[in-house]
Amino acid sequence: MNNIERSLMKRVRISKPILFTKLIPNVITLLGLIVGVSSIRFALDSRWEIAVYCILIAGVLDGIDGRVARLLNATSPFGAELDSLCDFANFGVAPAIMIYLWSFQQYEFKLLSWFAMLLFVVCMAIRLARFNTMIFLAHDKQDKKSKYFSVGVPAPSGALLALIPMILDFEISTVLQINIRSHTILIDIYIAIVAVLLASRIPTFLLKNVHIKPEYLSLSMILSAIIIINIIIYPWYTLPIVAVSYLLSIPIAAIIARRM
Repeated sequence: MNNIERSLMKRVRISKPILFTKLIPNVITLLGLIVGVSSIRFALDSRWEIAVYCILIAGVLDGIDGRVARLLNATSPFGAELDSLCDFANFGVAPAIMIYLWSFQQYEFKLLSWFAMLLFVVCMAIRLARFNTMIFLAHDKQDKKSKYFSVGVPAPSGALLALIPMILDFEISTVLQINIRSHTILIDIYIAIVAVLLASRIPTFLLKNVHIKPEYLSLSMILSAIIIINIIIYPWYTLPIVAVSYLLSIPIAAIIARRM
């Protein structure tokens, strides 16, 4: 055996077989990527409601994969990086393209609108990059605030907030007889504000770590069921209400976090 063959043998690393169950979280993440990016295809065909549904489903899958990984003890740095890259495509690039195709194609100052979309994508990238670094730092030090608050608006929430003007145009604009698409400058300003919230260090609530007292458990389950039922039956009315409630909760979270 010559030196070249020996060096090649050293580079080859024989690893143990991996159970398929360990790959399930990554499969869910990739499924979310497929569904989320498919929203661009439906947006190109002007099928806006289906495109928004794709982003919503991608958000649900994004919330599932991490919990499945912890349940199966299959968390890994590769899974965290894959999840972050998929989030950037699903909740950064896809919503920006959808909103631009929906409202700004016929806009005479569409270069300004494209600037707002780029700002949204850039801030989403900054938010996800900071989130990745905080994951590694969390193993060394984790304060009380990080358990109950997120730094900035999370990626799925930011995507939902950005899509609210489009969602309002589905049903509510018809009821109120308002042409939301024509208010492109206001939409630009709104998207820019959402982008800043993504990259900001403003604390926002983490509902997954909220503790519920036993006496309020039944009430919490009933309220959750009511919200889910309304999202399924009346999504284009319920989602704007949820988004507005979330925006109103941001200053409350900031005040509580400062007092802590």
